[in-house]
Amino acid sequence: MFCDSCGTPFAAGTYYCSSCGKQLKSPPATPISSGAAAPMAVRAAGDARVRRNLSLLAGLWMVSGVLRLMGLGWLMIFRKMMFGADWPLGNWGPSLRPFLLGGLLSGGIFLALFGVVHLLLAWGLFERQPWARMLGILLAFLALIRIPFGTALGIYTLWVLLPESSGQEYDALAGVSGQANSVRNPV
Repeated sequence: MFCDSCGTPFAAGTYYCSSCGKQLKSPPATPISSGAAAPMAVRAAGDARVRRNLSLLAGLWMVSGVLRLMGLGWLMIFRKMMFGADWPLGNWGPSLRPFLLGGLLSGGIFLALFGVVHLLLAWGLFERQPWARMLGILLAFLALIRIPFGTALGIYTLWVLLPESSGQEYDALAGVSGQANSVRNPV
């Protein structure tokens, strides 16, 4: 079967297109109990938070990854300028030079690793990969300590991906059957 909107193939039982997000068939109706929980159940079922925000979220993680890799490039230029033989500051003391070079190397590895992981997350969210939600939540918690932009990205990511209703919606977008991201009650 193929999506009417973009022509992407999808498996039977898929509720949303993994490429464009178009609703392919109606999700199963959730029973609404009487009482105070009824308005919350109606709101959670029709929220569509993930579908509305997933492309923007993936784009922000892609920008974050690209900026980290650009930071690696600037770090390499800075290293060459500060420790090259032609630069006046190139003659650092013999005891301080290995320490500074090691710090720059560690910072470069850190920037490269997280830059690639951010780009991998962006790709996973764009492609609606089942593992991307959990990776996004993990990276969002780590991003909270990078004030102010990382904190904003982390909060936005957690707002979109963390609720249980978002997990169910993301699974439907990814074409995952069953409840892979929620705890099941033993019978």
